[in-house]
Amino acid sequence: MNNSNLKNVTVTIIFDGSALNRDEKIGGNILSIKKLNVNGEVRSFIGKPAIRHYLFETLYHHEKWLPAPVVLRGNGEQQTTQFDITKADILIYPELDIFGYMFTIGGESSITRKAPLGITKAVSLCPYQGDMAFYANQDLVVRGRLQGLDTNPNLYTKEEHISFYKVSFSIDTQLLGTDVWIISDEPRVENGKLKIKISDQDSKEMDGSLVGNNKWQTLTGEISWEQINNKKYKLVFKLNVEEKKRRIKAVIETIKSGLYAQSSGEANTIIPIFLIVSAVKVPSPVFHPYIDVRKEDGQWKVVGVGDALNNGWLEKDSDRPIVYIQDCDRLKVDHEFKEKAEKSWDEFLKKLGLQDSKQNFEAGNKSK
Repeated sequence: MNNSNLKNVTVTIIFDGSALNRDEKIGGNILSIKKLNVNGEVRSFIGKPAIRHYLFETLYHHEKWLPAPVVLRGNGEQQTTQFDITKADILIYPELDIFGYMFTIGGESSITRKAPLGITKAVSLCPYQGDMAFYANQDLVVRGRLQGLDTNPNLYTKEEHISFYKVSFSIDTQLLGTDVWIISDEPRVENGKLKIKISDQDSKEMDGSLVGNNKWQTLTGEISWEQINNKKYKLVFKLNVEEKKRRIKAVIETIKSGLYAQSSGEANTIIPIFLIVSAVKVPSPVFHPYIDVRKEDGQWKVVGVGDALNNGWLEKDSDRPIVYIQDCDRLKVDHEFKEKAEKSWDEFLKKLGLQDSKQNFEAGNKSK
């Protein structure tokens, strides 16, 4: 499985949306928004967990990525909800592959996977000016009164902020598609299944076939293992290249098209009106600190693109950065910088190493 041609990726987008990621209540009936102090100004933001949720919800609807099963671990007040790796793994569930997980196995021990997909907060590019709005459930009150009920409206107030927001993503393509477990017992094959003992209380069975002394083949990849000392075994999950490419492409194109987002009963528009995406040597959101917006002669424009294109982590092809820029009439990028970018999205994907991604490749989790 040669992944050497796959590039790490970073994406920064600007969208016009609302601060619907609510914070704790103020004074009982005032719903607040999440806020930060940025260079002396109050800015609203949408937290990374919310962005992660919106991205996965979109992948679930469009790519049919199944939610991975969860389980309660621990006791009493220490009990937490975690992904259940006795029933799920990165080969079957793209969610575990893309977003990572932690599974505790007793005491201080755990099996942890760092997320190959990095996500920043989505922070507003315009300051919050203290806007608030007053609401009531008047529709239900009227219905109740028509039915003869003694109903009164529930009054509440919300902090509101509509602004441009900036959020960035980075994809570690070397980490994506690979997972490593350290376990105490050697996996064994019984009744045509691979049996893995995770701990004294936890075990896992996998369908597939044995293709070597220490290698197990599944529909979407393989599992290999080796003894690393007298007591431990190293278990490596490796996704096949075509499915790996398909997952990377699905994430990038979902971000490019926009996320399905709904909060506080209201739809949010996390749709890029500006996007810059590039191959990078290290999976870091290198565009994020440069990009901002400014209004000139009544027209909003993106600033900082020139500085961003000079970052040393950008991968190049024939001395040109492997970068794609998307703007719109409402939020323009200077023409000189767009000229330095790829004009064709398909050509850009080819330079990322995704040109052989099969459109109709069926992920193993779709057939579960």
